[in-house]
Amino acid sequence: MADSTPPPPPTDQLLSAPQPPSEGGTTATRGLKVLVLTVVLTLFVGGGAFAFFTLDPFHLFRSGPQASEALPANAIFYAGVDLDPMASQKVDALRFFNHFPAFRENAGLPDAQADVADSLVGKAIDKLDCPGVSYADDVQPWLGDRFGLAVMPSTGQSGVPVVFAVQVSDESAARDGIAALNACDAATSASPTGNAIGISYNNGYLLIAETQAQADAYARSAADHALADEPAFKADMDSLGGLGVATMWVDVAGAVNSYADLLPATAPLDGLTSTVGRVAATFRFASDHIEVASTVFGDTAPIDHDANPVVDLPDSTVFALSESGGGQRVAAAWQKGLDQLRNGDPSVDDQIAQFETQTGLSVPADLETLFGHNLMFALDARGLTADGLSAGDISRLDFGARFTNDPAKLDALYTKVSTLIGAATGTDVPLVKKDFDDGIAVASNEAYADQLGQLDGTLGDSDAFTSVVEDGAAQELVIFFNFEAIKDQVLQAMVDDGAPQQAIDNVRPLKAFGITTNVEGDYQHLTMRLSVDE
Repeated sequence: MADSTPPPPPTDQLLSAPQPPSEGGTTATRGLKVLVLTVVLTLFVGGGAFAFFTLDPFHLFRSGPQASEALPANAIFYAGVDLDPMASQKVDALRFFNHFPAFRENAGLPDAQADVADSLVGKAIDKLDCPGVSYADDVQPWLGDRFGLAVMPSTGQSGVPVVFAVQVSDESAARDGIAALNACDAATSASPTGNAIGISYNNGYLLIAETQAQADAYARSAADHALADEPAFKADMDSLGGLGVATMWVDVAGAVNSYADLLPATAPLDGLTSTVGRVAATFRFASDHIEVASTVFGDTAPIDHDANPVVDLPDSTVFALSESGGGQRVAAAWQKGLDQLRNGDPSVDDQIAQFETQTGLSVPADLETLFGHNLMFALDARGLTADGLSAGDISRLDFGARFTNDPAKLDALYTKVSTLIGAATGTDVPLVKKDFDDGIAVASNEAYADQLGQLDGTLGDSDAFTSVVEDGAAQELVIFFNFEAIKDQVLQAMVDDGAPQQAIDNVRPLKAFGITTNVEGDYQHLTMRLSVDE
């Protein structure tokens, strides 16, 4: 910017200044805007299943600004897509998706060097009825590999202001291409509005907004202070441990403060914004798994929980859910949660008292006992056959729960709960209970109850477990599903039911699924991972 250029107005004025209402409808009703939105969302969602795997040998190590470096710092929501991530992500994504025949047959890409934008954006634009306008001539020469979307704070008017960021390699060519598409939109529309969208340029990106005034304001604001430079945003991105092909971020507190008038009056907004201040997530690949890693910045204190014993289950375990330190979590969160409930319903204390009178249970004391040091549910592969499941005898299956806490307190709680169940059903609980030095186990048969009590298995070292769970003993919560352990039964059932061969072939590569959570510093981490056989 030349020295003679007057300084822009303050950012907060720019982004909150009322804009004149547009004639002919909102952004979503205009042809070119629909195209832009469709392209971005197609890349982010519709093409997300297979659009981030290409290997471009001429741009393996190309660097450049992410979309967050071109968007204003006061955004309250951000979504970014990078079709040209680090080289290893491209290779791993391709290897992962190539496990599935449906991908190889239907991706519509000739080889690993194919351009994703050509396949998705090019087809969409070339299908438009725009004589003299084509993707190859008017879009491809300038279209980059990175896209972003930001939701901005409320302007006090109806609607939610949104700005799109599209990476471009040539600003002049991009403006010409957008002008050609916009002219086509006006010429071919049955009822043209006569209102062009707003386009501005910043840091290698075209910013597209509903009006020119908004686009210019967003560009000036981002040039002065971009979202990527905002300390909170940077810390949230760092907490993810490396970005993948798609990234999302939400300033929950900022969104609630800006759009409180759109939320239900009874919503516990104070509790929400203190517990969940900001959320970040990224979607990334390895050759044998896909992963969504997310973090929450808020009021979630770390606890000194014991090692998670899920790793000591048998390696034939099909499903496990294991929470360590749950008793501490209940104790820490109960009063705060109760205060929030009271704000919305003053009668909550009476309801709790009535519940305790009717059941004989005491909260939160009995909840703390139940979750204790560890609460674990598990299901083993034994008996999971068509015959075993149809026999009507649960003792032929191996499933149960293990409660790690003071055995005397657990026994007392078990007596209360089993009495309540018996009174409600008229029958005894059809499970076996065993006491151990550090708790009790309740299972479908005596042998599995013993196994849960002893916990001398090697699940934590199994290939299926480690493919979806990292350092399971250190995690506060682990949820694990071992598809590999029952794959033969599932595939045979699909054959018996007459499932199409293609469906069977696309289920065959699946290996395991896992969810883990833990608290590290100011962040609560949650990771979901799906693995396939190599």
